Amino acid sequence: MRFSIDREEFLEVLQKAKSATEKRSALPVLNNFLLYAERGLLTVRATDLENFLTFTIKAEISAEGSLAVNADKLTNVVKSIPSTTLYAELKEGKLSLTGGRSKFNLTAIDPEDFPEFPEIKLSAEIPASDLLKAIDKVEYAISKEDTRYALQGMYVHQYKDRTHFVGSDGHRLALYYTQSSFPLELLIPRKSLKIIEKLLRDYVGELTAGRDESFAHIKGDYFSLSVRLLEGEYPDYLSVIPESFNSEVLIDRAEFLNSLKRLSAIAEGSAFPVKISLQDNLAIFEISEPEYGEGKDEMEVDYTQEPIELGFNGKYLIEALESFDTDKVLLKIVDADTAVVIESEDPKEDPYLCLIMPMRI
Repeated sequence: MRFSIDREEFLEVLQKAKSATEKRSALPVLNNFLLYAERGLLTVRATDLENFLTFTIKAEISAEGSLAVNADKLTNVVKSIPSTTLYAELKEGKLSLTGGRSKFNLTAIDPEDFPEFPEIKLSAEIPASDLLKAIDKVEYAISKEDTRYALQGMYVHQYKDRTHFVGSDGHRLALYYTQSSFPLELLIPRKSLKIIEKLLRDYVGELTAGRDESFAHIKGDYFSLSVRLLEGEYPDYLSVIPESFNSEVLIDRAEFLNSLKRLSAIAEGSAFPVKISLQDNLAIFEISEPEYGEGKDEMEVDYTQEPIELGFNGKYLIEALESFDTDKVLLKIVDADTAVVIESEDPKEDPYLCLIMPMRI
């Protein structure tokens, strides 16, 4: 194998592909990239056996071939070489990399040891911007507990004429929806979301997608990704969202968020209990930490109904508010013992809502 390639383009691919490698695996081959060069293209593959990522990049191929090489070392070497063009050649079991006055020889391993990749099956399209926005909106709410297996991913499915993207840990729920049709039901693990997010950060255009019994498949112009889906049935999330409310409060999102962050200054940890009291045109926020003291903040709101006191995990409120794109949000309330729904002032501009379970304070 022998080729020359644009160093910056190669480095960009390697940095993205590295997210799908596995450093702590019992299989050392998963620390490696598989490279193969043929017909004017260099293909880079990486996998942790849960995510199978393939890139193709243009290169000047003077001798076709394949090899596997350590992902970290290759990425670091390509990053360190200062020249614009990189020259690579397989010599005596080593990958020789040359650029300017720099030359490295990296130990290669037999490409036959690299795992086989799933067959890509495609049947639908989705705008890359929709998928990226969905991950940004709901990832924070996905469960981090190993015991809640089905909640450890983002649930995607079509509901009526909308596509729903859902994340939940059982205490809160984030729902982002689009008007575009996407007829696939997927449960994508959190680590895979991180890989997809990195892939799509600078990507513009449509993606093609599909699924089989075990994998979801996503394909762009120069990459493809197969993700092992989470097994199990996702809970009926729609059943926990109240259909009617006894009161609604329109609140300035930034002011609400800043009040909570000020109170968090004396919180013992990132999660802290906060009491919200709503009364005549006023919202009062209070925190009490036995070891450190108390805090109180207030803001004017348009509220003229019966006074009510609500208790929440302040961290959940902060993370939810940070995910909105509108200046004002609606706080929708049933009573002090029922989950509150926070929704965009204009759902057409920001089609997103989150539900947060109350807590006793």
